[in-house]
Amino acid sequence: MGLTGLAYGATIMPVRVLDDHGEGDASDIAAGVRFAVRHGAQVINLSLEFSTDVTASEIPELVDALAYAHRRGVFLVGASGNEAHRSVAYPARARYVVSVGATTEHGCLSDFSNQGTGLDISAPGGGADAVIEDDPNCHPAEKPGRDIYQVTLEGGPKNRRFGIPGGYEGTSMAAPHVAAAAALVIATKVIGAHPTPGAIEERLKSTARDLGAPGPDTRYGAGLLDAAAATAPGTTAPGATKAPE
Repeated sequence: MGLTGLAYGATIMPVRVLDDHGEGDASDIAAGVRFAVRHGAQVINLSLEFSTDVTASEIPELVDALAYAHRRGVFLVGASGNEAHRSVAYPARARYVVSVGATTEHGCLSDFSNQGTGLDISAPGGGADAVIEDDPNCHPAEKPGRDIYQVTLEGGPKNRRFGIPGGYEGTSMAAPHVAAAAALVIATKVIGAHPTPGAIEERLKSTARDLGAPGPDTRYGAGLLDAAAATAPGTTAPGATKAPE
């Protein structure tokens, strides 16, 4: 049994910035970002988060590294956070990072997904539906949709093997969908041979499927990522709206 990724032809550069417990500090993450940029990364996915009460002034080295990556033309993606807070967590909240919230299989906001001002777009993250009475896609009392599956490497360097595909949920699962879609936009050259991070962001947002209240909102951002529409020449997804600059 195997799985394939959304951008299955992409070259992955795994850069370890957290320890065995999934913990780390801003300086290590910043070093990882700069390493990836220096070694030719075109898209950087940040499936990690600080507490929502952490401010930019507390992680200056990471904020600087993200600005450095942006200046070098790298598209940055970050997970909004999994505490169901009304604010986006860093590094997704940083200026040059596209912040990604999670949706369920039903097209509802995942009940754990952070939301709020600065949320850019949503993508599949699994889990149960949030309680949103005015959203017809949300059915929190019913059976949750399926989670996101992935294959994980197990074992040490000399006996590494693929583990059994497992289901996961979180904005850390949603963010890679956006990173992969960005890779497809770059590879297909649908908006040019060398699109800027801003052009890629606009393409993904303008082709997203609108969810929730009409237009961009604090629950879903520009809407649900639509990789097919984003890579189709000259098309915009039905119901999509152009996000403000």
